[in-house]
Amino acid sequence: MSQVHYSDEDVKRAKQYITDHNITSVEIGFADINGSIIGKRLPARFLLDHPTDGTSVCRAPLTWDIQSEYFTTSPIAAFENGASDMTLKPDYSTLREIPWRPGTAFAIADLVIDTGDIIPVAPRQILKNILERFAKTGYTVKVGSEIEFYLLDAEKKPLFGGKETYSIGKIGWYSDIVDEIIKNLEGFNIPIEAVHTEYGPGQMEMILQYGDALTNADNAVIARNAVKEIARKKGLYATFMAFPFNGISGSGYHLHQSLWTADGKNAFNEDRGLLLRYAAGILSGTSEFMALAAPTVNSYKRLSDMSFAPTRVGFGYDNRTASTRLVGRGEATRIEQRTGSADANPYFLIAASLASGLYGLENNLPPAEILEGNGYYNEKLEKMPRTLAQAAALFEKSEKALEYFGKEFVYIFSELINFDIGVHNTTVSEWERERYLENS
Repeated sequence: MSQVHYSDEDVKRAKQYITDHNITSVEIGFADINGSIIGKRLPARFLLDHPTDGTSVCRAPLTWDIQSEYFTTSPIAAFENGASDMTLKPDYSTLREIPWRPGTAFAIADLVIDTGDIIPVAPRQILKNILERFAKTGYTVKVGSEIEFYLLDAEKKPLFGGKETYSIGKIGWYSDIVDEIIKNLEGFNIPIEAVHTEYGPGQMEMILQYGDALTNADNAVIARNAVKEIARKKGLYATFMAFPFNGISGSGYHLHQSLWTADGKNAFNEDRGLLLRYAAGILSGTSEFMALAAPTVNSYKRLSDMSFAPTRVGFGYDNRTASTRLVGRGEATRIEQRTGSADANPYFLIAASLASGLYGLENNLPPAEILEGNGYYNEKLEKMPRTLAQAAALFEKSEKALEYFGKEFVYIFSELINFDIGVHNTTVSEWERERYLENS
């Protein structure tokens, strides 16, 4: 099994950064199974004295639900195995000062057990495993993340009303928070291509700069947490819940991706056959991996016809009615996977899409057909899962999932999503009380 190794140069650069930036504390964090950043804050002095030791936490975050309910029977973290520790080993290439908290820095961690072996089911490692497999093809992967969210006022209602997509006026009216988000993310070494208003009242989208797949995933995880913190400091709330309000637009996570040759050329532009086999792979894995792209009961409420969210599995050129969209020309040629919800764990969503594309290449699938017209009403196209229960059933029995993610991860993630389904099925909602209480 692989381990975390620090070079003398890694340690030297980290110590120099801490000293040069007058860092007094460092947060070492990681994404739990739900994609939430958690971890510990350490005095910078500790890292200067013990730069390669890391810090320990319980393994529960690898398996617990979004409210930290702990139910797993997986050997990796179960009470039956002692609910053991794991160690957070900071990846010093991700070390950066938090702009709105001068003197405090942050670094993403890789997760290891007491032997020093990296935990293969850790979210960041799941993506790393796919990228290592990709390296054998001779191609490198670049991705870009477009993530929608809602800005809410102090009462947790949309910050502004109406459908205001691409509104320069609304951006101007709320420039205090928008400028804070852009300035602080850029200062946090998270390059932003754009922030704009979206289709729902109070809805925004942030577009993270296209580039290295692992870096983009790290930045997506960090950026979501950062946006929420920045909003709170302004007396507001930000939510990446997929469908927070009835009757208005849901929040998606659109993933752009392309393959690049060793000499720096866009392989999709160079080789049309490669592009179409890769696209065929994405289509083949869309439904089987839907639970990774849309991981909660709520995620599926955004999927409806004529909504800009896909409902059928199809591939079209610049076609927003399809689950998968071919975009751009020349060196900008890329594929956009539109199935993700904003609440997805970025490591899992990216890994699922890339694994599907890789499956298309490794199995030399027939080229994907290009959809013409409105995909919502194209009866030839496969319907996507419309509930988490449907997606869970497909994921649990997926041979692709076993091959690309491993038996242990499939078990852990299936346990998680089925727990979410169970909680939902046994919870009485306000809608049910209003509808049935007096009339039954």
